[in-house]
Formats: sequence, C-alpha cells, structure tokens
Amino acid sequence: MHQTPHVGLTYHLISAFFAFVLWGGWAYYVNAGSENQLTSALTQGLASCCITLVLVRLVSFIFQRLPEGKLRLILPGLLAVSLTGSCLILTHRLVGTAHIFFTIAPALTVAFIFCVITAVKLQKSVYNSRHLPF
Repeated sequence: MHQTPHVGLTYHLISAFFAFVLWGGWAYYVNAGSENQLTSALTQGLASCCITLVLVRLVSFIFQRLPEGKLRLILPGLLAVSLTGSCLILTHRLVGTAHIFFTIAPALTVAFIFCVITAVKLQKSVYNSRHLPF
C-alpha cells in the first residue's frame, strides 16, 4: 500500500509563526522611516505566515507528481517561490511598500531553502515507508 508522504501540523504551525515574526520584523526594519512602515511589516508578516502554510502543501503536491531524482528536491521549491514571489510583489505594490526588493528578497531566499528542506523530509518519509520491517 502506497502512503502519501507528509509533514505534521506542528511543523506547519511553528514554521508559519516564525515566518510572521521574522519577516514582518525584517520588513519593519528595512522600511524604517517610510510612511507605510507598519503596513509593510504587517503585510509581509501575514503574507509570510500564509505563504509558509501554503508552501508546505504546494511542495508536497508538486513533489508527489515528480519522478524520483534530484529534480524532485529542487523543482518544487523553484515553482513555489516563483508563484509566491509574484504574489508578494503585487501585494507590496498595492500597499505601497517603499523597498519591495529588500523586503522580499531575503524571505524568498529562505523560502526556497525551506522548500528544499521540506522536499528532503518528504523524500526521507518515502524512503522510510519503503523500508519498513514488515
């Protein structure tokens, strides 16, 4: 019987909370002195929280549809970060964030690394499910 690999709810929630705090705080710092500093920080924090929750599901969705290999570890992250990055740019333009590139670039870099780590966890889950002693 084939089991779908997954990561737990605790992993989702802790990751989302830290994304809100870290990237919201970063946006507040990098947009210091701008008229929309707080709005930009809250926008980035909420977006990062939501995106983190979606990233895990999106990476899992893409991962399960790819053949085994190194591409399975990288492609889900590339696709997910491209999609979420586009949404972040649009959202920050709408709220008037002063320094969009500096606000989102570090978050997207870490998001990609997070996606690769998630894909590795999924790969380990697949490996472990195939090598059960019974």
